[in-house]
Amino acid sequence: MSDIADATAIPASRYDTGDGTDAYYRAEAEKVIAIYLRRFPGYRVRLVLTRGDDAVGKPAKIVAGHHTLEPDHIRAECLGVIEVGPTDAPAPRVTAHVTIPRPPNPGELAGGEAPWLPRSRVLRTLVDRAPMAYERLRYARERMVQARGARHPWRSLPFGGLSPIFPHAAEPAADRAPAILIGMHWLETGGAEKLALDCVAWARQMGLRVFVVCDVPALQRLAPKLAEGVEFIRLDRYLPAAEWPIFVEALVREENIRIVHIHHCSALYACAAQLRAMTPWVRIIDSTHVVEYADGGYVRMAGVWSNYIHAHHVISRQLRDTLTSRFAATGRVHLGRMLPAGAEALPPARLQGKAKTMSIAFVGRLYYQKRPLTVVLTMKALADWAKGAGVDLTFDFVGEGPFAPAVIQMLGRLGLRDRVRMHPAGTDVPALLARTDILLLPSSNEGLALVCYEAVEKGAIPISTDVGAQGELIPPALLVPRDPAKARRATVAAVRRLWGDDAFRMAQVAALHANYAAIAADPRAEDVIKALYADALEGTA
Repeated sequence: MSDIADATAIPASRYDTGDGTDAYYRAEAEKVIAIYLRRFPGYRVRLVLTRGDDAVGKPAKIVAGHHTLEPDHIRAECLGVIEVGPTDAPAPRVTAHVTIPRPPNPGELAGGEAPWLPRSRVLRTLVDRAPMAYERLRYARERMVQARGARHPWRSLPFGGLSPIFPHAAEPAADRAPAILIGMHWLETGGAEKLALDCVAWARQMGLRVFVVCDVPALQRLAPKLAEGVEFIRLDRYLPAAEWPIFVEALVREENIRIVHIHHCSALYACAAQLRAMTPWVRIIDSTHVVEYADGGYVRMAGVWSNYIHAHHVISRQLRDTLTSRFAATGRVHLGRMLPAGAEALPPARLQGKAKTMSIAFVGRLYYQKRPLTVVLTMKALADWAKGAGVDLTFDFVGEGPFAPAVIQMLGRLGLRDRVRMHPAGTDVPALLARTDILLLPSSNEGLALVCYEAVEKGAIPISTDVGAQGELIPPALLVPRDPAKARRATVAAVRRLWGDDAFRMAQVAALHANYAAIAADPRAEDVIKALYADALEGTA
């Protein structure tokens, strides 16, 4: 593998950035070189490296053949031009224009993002004066997008297998320990990402070397949580998705990768045909979490690629049924719940009948999916009810994201600032839920939210929109409509009954505990995935 020192170089124009970050840019350039030498072996590769003006980056542009550089290519932001690979004339040529993002600042690493703000003045006025009207308008748009979702393909791509008449691609001699490639959406906080990080740990426990890629450019704040020795290859920054299949095939051959595990990574799904044809000894597994209303999301994608996937892992019955009923995946779908061992011991509900005090919490990233504005409006309705009922009601609001400024502003406008305690994303959520009576989750879309498991485990009662597989844990009386206005009304009604009707409350808690016990009796994700890995290593998956 080459590096900058080995490169046959046209002299770099401005590696010394003058701000002390040249070491960072040199290190990133090393990553770019490694990626392009692996993707274009035998090519004379010209890399035009540019310093980006943001911390995420821009898509790379690749030009095959002879390519003349122009003044615009080596403008002030240009870090340098490097040529790597063979220098003899017959070698094919390729030029890649690659932007290296600037280092993120502390605010960005801490979660700071550009505040959410509606694009038009009309919508901003609507949020200020009639926020529920805005929420319902956006919900109407969601339903329109959902209606168009049927246009997306819901049929599995054909794959007839490889005929034994002709020899299959040869497996190279392995001189390295077996490895796994885990592809993720991104390395940011989320349920799918938590499972992917767990898979990294389980693979290491089984002695596998681990490579990680993401297909969505982001700061990848969870990257430091990858264990030492895990190699995170920055394809998200530096290689267009169309170039992934050949890169991944080369990575598989060179690093003795035996398993490819896809966690909501669309670019890695698109590698499946290349891998099945050119590296047939590799086993392909995926894990999915949620059916998304807009277009089916990653479960639909898993179904479309199902004939190329050796084993599907799912976290809910809803996902299992989707893959088996809408796609021909029967026999290859494995249900593995995201619950730790011994999680079935549940405490009684904390909420008591006609209690004089009540605590209600919301936990979630402050993006539209979690509907933070509906949460605030529901809190206001609950505060009004509590005032009349003589209940001292307090709220805990956990989360960060672009909606944070709008949430804080609305809390002030509605007179709730003194009642709501705001908490950062890194809060000890289990400890908070242990002193919480009710958890609100009015999301527009969910799989089966981990925070609802945590709430039941700590004696809090979750009330959720009836989305995704939430009904596998939460009883019907605690599921509220997806329509934001109806969700607010139904949530207030449910809280009132939980507070004032002992029989209702006890029935709901008993149903929650029964559902939780049924889920806990299902296979666990750790056991299912480790078994799939073991089978793959033995070549029997």
